[in-house]
Amino acid sequence: MIPFFFPRKTPNRQSNVALELKAHARAVLNADDDTVVSVSERDCRELGCGGAETIVLVLHPRRPTKAVKIDKPLEQITRTELSDALAPLAAQTGLPEPSSKPK
Repeated sequence: MIPFFFPRKTPNRQSNVALELKAHARAVLNADDDTVVSVSERDCRELGCGGAETIVLVLHPRRPTKAVKIDKPLEQITRTELSDALAPLAAQTGLPEPSSKPK
C-alpha cells in the first residue's frame, strides 16, 4: 500500500499567510501607525456557507471599527480579492478633523 500525504494547514503556514495579507491590507488602506489591521480565519456559521471565512478588522482610535468578511479560507485569498474587498474602505478619505473649540 502506498501512503498518501496531504499538505496540512500548519499554524506557521497560516500565520505567515495572515501576516502577508495583513501587510497587503495595510498597503491598500494606506494605514498609518495608529491603525491596527487584524486578519483571521474562522468557521462560517451562516447556513449555506460551507466552510471557513476570513475576517479583516480595521481599528483606528478616531474612526469606527470596520470589518470586512471574505467567504474563503485565508490560504485561498489572492491579493486582488483582498484589494477588491477593501476597496470601499480605501475609498474613504481622511480622519475626522479634531474639534478646534477650546475646552
